[in-house]
Amino acid sequence: MTNIFQKLSFVTTSAVLGIAVINANPVNAASIIYDFEVNNLDGSLAGETYSGFFEFDDSALTGIGEEFLYVSELSFDFLDVNYTEADGFPEVVFFDGDFLGLNFETDAEFSFLEGLSDPSDALFSYDIPGQEGGFGDITYTLRQESPVSTPEPTAVFSLLALSAAGCSGVLKKRK
Repeated sequence: MTNIFQKLSFVTTSAVLGIAVINANPVNAASIIYDFEVNNLDGSLAGETYSGFFEFDDSALTGIGEEFLYVSELSFDFLDVNYTEADGFPEVVFFDGDFLGLNFETDAEFSFLEGLSDPSDALFSYDIPGQEGGFGDITYTLRQESPVSTPEPTAVFSLLALSAAGCSGVLKKRK
């Protein structure tokens, strides 16, 4: 009878400690959404304005050096076509944790280039076959920063270690 109570108390204690560890160390990742506007165009599109948005998760951002984060969603209306993240490989660029802009090139006739030291340095370029190409400015506006609580990886590993220790103890007693 004592053996059953020992096993039950060990399993209960392991479960309580595992849940406490997971709840004690959440990491706050954020889904970031930026709206952008392409304006001040020269060339054949002078006077035109185009807009869109992109979304990314900043949980991998370390704040050290140059970093590129994958864009999970993008929408950009340009010349009556809606371009999305599937039309290229959009990345958000940071330097030492500071947002520099969007880097997005497609097989179409345009590209976004991040700023060198500031998002206000960002550049839009286009080259339409049979027309004069040109450049424009990109203005970014932070629309949404919504934190998402996720368990820290070390908490998950702690729970796995506790479970493994419990299982090994039960297996040793069976032998």
